[in-house]
Amino acid sequence: MLGMIGELSNVSVGGMLRLLSAYQQTGCLKVVGSDGEGEIYLEKGQIVGTKSKRKDVTDEVLRLLSLQQGFFHFEALEAITKANRQGDVEDVESLILEASRRCPAETVKEFLPSGEAVLQLAPIFSERGRIRLDLQRDEWNFLTKVNGEDPLEMLLEKSELPRERAVQVTYGLLSAGLLRKARFRIPEVMEIAARELGNMGEALVRQAFKKLNIIQTRMHMKELIALLNELERNITLLLGPTRASAIVGQMWEGAKR
Repeated sequence: MLGMIGELSNVSVGGMLRLLSAYQQTGCLKVVGSDGEGEIYLEKGQIVGTKSKRKDVTDEVLRLLSLQQGFFHFEALEAITKANRQGDVEDVESLILEASRRCPAETVKEFLPSGEAVLQLAPIFSERGRIRLDLQRDEWNFLTKVNGEDPLEMLLEKSELPRERAVQVTYGLLSAGLLRKARFRIPEVMEIAARELGNMGEALVRQAFKKLNIIQTRMHMKELIALLNELERNITLLLGPTRASAIVGQMWEGAKR
């Protein structure tokens, strides 16, 4: 990553830091926003300093993480000079999570996916082997309710938190990379099958999953296509090719993300 330039409206400061950390990059991330600017120095993916009058590097990083509009530029360096080094700080994920906690719910709503989007737990990409996250009770409880099948709106209800707090927790976990949108919305396949074929439709979907040995929460494009092909063959036997093609077409549109 010799140099990367972009707009904060497309890629957040947190997203860039998470990427640079995952690939253990050394260099300077320069941020210029409508509400301020600054520089963050990384060494092998670890934040080691900032260019600021602030003495606390963590506070400065949190300030830059809050910027929503502007530009960023990452410049790869061979090493970080002593003048720009202030010592290692917390893991990037922890800082992103803390920054999100400081954002009011009204501000973060526009950054959440739609209520129909399905969320799942995301793998943590860390070359250091482990990260340390100080999760709050609300955040931990929310994570335990994520099963890779429920849409966001249902998760907000299941959290049993006040609406604004649930929205803020979701935003924080997504920002820190602990949650992500599922690639396919599998419940939609089951709903369409049940609507078109009743109990028989649900049975066909379950049978197809079992036969193909597909795990719903780990499904990728290859598995989805295999599943739909299997369903189309079976539905064709029941309703004929024209009707089967129409039903599977609905499933494809409903499952895509």
